Amino acid sequence: MSAARERIQPVRTETLPAKTTPEQRYWRGFTNSQLVKEHNAVTHIAFDPNRPHNFAVTSSTRIQVFSSKTRKVVKNFTRFKDTVYSGEFRHDGKLLVAGDASGLVQIFDAQHPRSLLVTLQPSTHPTHVTKFHPSITTQLLTCSDDRVARLYDISSTEEPLMSFGEHQDYVRSGIFIPGSNLVATGCYDNVVRLFDCRSGNTSPVLTMNQEAPVEDLLCLNSTTLLSCGESGIKCWNLAAGRCYRTMNNFTKTVTCLYDAGERGILAGSMDGHVKVFDTASENWDVKFGWKFGSGVLSCGISPNQKHLVVGLNSGLLTIRTRKTEPRVKQGVKQQKSHAFARMIRGAEYRGESEYHILDDSVKNNNRKLKQFERDLNAFKWSDALDHSLLPALSKELTVTCMEELRKRGKIRVALSGRDASTLEPLLTWCLKTIDDPRDVHLIADYLSCIMDMYTDLIERQPVLEDLVSSIEEKVDLEIQRCKEARRIMGMLELLSV
Repeated sequence: MSAARERIQPVRTETLPAKTTPEQRYWRGFTNSQLVKEHNAVTHIAFDPNRPHNFAVTSSTRIQVFSSKTRKVVKNFTRFKDTVYSGEFRHDGKLLVAGDASGLVQIFDAQHPRSLLVTLQPSTHPTHVTKFHPSITTQLLTCSDDRVARLYDISSTEEPLMSFGEHQDYVRSGIFIPGSNLVATGCYDNVVRLFDCRSGNTSPVLTMNQEAPVEDLLCLNSTTLLSCGESGIKCWNLAAGRCYRTMNNFTKTVTCLYDAGERGILAGSMDGHVKVFDTASENWDVKFGWKFGSGVLSCGISPNQKHLVVGLNSGLLTIRTRKTEPRVKQGVKQQKSHAFARMIRGAEYRGESEYHILDDSVKNNNRKLKQFERDLNAFKWSDALDHSLLPALSKELTVTCMEELRKRGKIRVALSGRDASTLEPLLTWCLKTIDDPRDVHLIADYLSCIMDMYTDLIERQPVLEDLVSSIEEKVDLEIQRCKEARRIMGMLELLSV
């Protein structure tokens, strides 16, 4: 009685060290890209704090709200007569505010674009910043080109609660400090100013020199503030009133900052780069980045880390979506646990003796055999080696066949009776693979047999002689690299003592 023949198991080589870090693989997951052409530069991006986290895109004379599910426009806010800036949601997601180039500030119902609720006219100059307080629903901050930042109560809009002056140039950025009553403003006079809303004093309680026009501000917590200007980003300790870190990772002006939570900080620049800074590392290293075709004016990532949205000064809006694995694999039948049946029978029930079935038969494998596998089963050693070297086969299958021949002691039999045309593919494969340390011992066995059996043929054939010379040069190069690596390891050991 003949036994079923088992298939040859492919050789599984050791896994090489990963060339990319988990963070890089995470950010590379934002692959599903969509481009939207706007009429003008995309100056601001804001995400709705509530699910499903739709995002508002400010460009030209309108604000478009995109759905996070379909990435299509679901709402249009068009009641603006001039270029609109800084479309922002309130922390509860119910209101949306924006300013325009005429100085007008309008507050809308976020769910109904036609419902204009409040109108403010803080200045006749362009109002570039409009932001709600992160916890107080009625407070609004505006910053205009008339060098004044104003704090409003939207329930009473005749006069501002406070006006923050002493700016010497345009005020293009402003932010509330969470967990406090402080307001920070960034001005084109190179100064970041900190105001206290409780004191009633319009003079700043703290000034910090950015040494460049301040483009954007980002507050990480109640004591850490980031500001960007020209090609640098500065981190300020508000408790000490000093800069404790400066990052110069760009070649042109840094225009926007965005907090990605535990994933770090996003920064966009006019050189077309958006870079991710790791706030958990000691030096806030750059752990990933993207390059776009034109300058970046705005960027943001959704609170659920699903969409990365970048606005360019060319009018292009880039939406990148990270693929998420489905909770249940589609098209795969789920195995039943039979937990209810076990509960009815009893946890200790294993069945009667007549129901115990012992099956030691080998399962039939109906997968189609490779050509070299059929040759091995037919004891055609030379043909098996030739078919394993075909370009259509992967390196792993070639190594599997060669390893099987070595295991059966048939290397010399497979190499016998060859000429230049049949030796050349094997030597070419050895030349390509000799630098892989996982296969060195296998290739060395085959090369030693070839040199022992075909020395005279190699000397008469220039093609074979060139291949052997190239293999020898490559081996010498790898030996030199190993010596250099050992030398560097010795230096590092001395430094670690």
